[in-house]
Amino acid sequence: MKDKLRVALMVVLVLALLAMAGGFWTFVAAQAEKEKAQEETDRAEEFENETGGIEVMYVALGTKGEDYIFVDNGGGLVTFDIPEGILYNRDGKEISREQLYTGDKLKLYGDILVAESYPGQYSGVEKVVLVSKGKAEDAREYASEIQEYCGQPINARERTGESLMDAAEQETPEE
Repeated sequence: MKDKLRVALMVVLVLALLAMAGGFWTFVAAQAEKEKAQEETDRAEEFENETGGIEVMYVALGTKGEDYIFVDNGGGLVTFDIPEGILYNRDGKEISREQLYTGDKLKLYGDILVAESYPGQYSGVEKVVLVSKGKAEDAREYASEIQEYCGQPINARERTGESLMDAAEQETPEE
C-alpha cells in the first residue's frame, strides 16, 4: 500500500513539475512577443520623429534593375552601397533593395562623408529610410546624364498592386 501511495505521489509531483515548466515557457514566449511588439513600436516612433538626413532619389539601372545610382536634391549623381540591415520603410520595418523602384525618395542617416568625385560617393551611411514612393518619370530628366556616366538605361519597372512594397504597406498591425 505504501508503495502504491509513493508511486501515485511521484506521478502527481512529475505532472506538477511538467505543468510548471509548460507554464514557464508559455510566460516566456508571451513576454518575448510583448518585447518584440514594443521594439517595433519604438522603432516606428523613432523613424517618425527623426530629423536631418540627406534625401536622394533611387534610380534602378539596366534591363533587370541589378545596378543602381542616386540623384541628390541638387540633381547630382551620387553612389553608396546599401548593405543588408540598413534599409527600412517609414514604419521602421526592414525591407530589401529589391523592393525599391526608380523614383523612390530615400533619406540617409549616419556620419555621412562625401568624396569630392563625380559622381559623389557617400560613406558612413548607417540607415536608409524609404520616405515616399516615386515613379520612373521622376528620374527621366536625369536619363542622359545617367546613360552617359553609367552606360546603362534607367530601369523603368513600374510598381504594381502585387509588388512586395505595396503588400508590405497593406499589412495592418494587430492591436
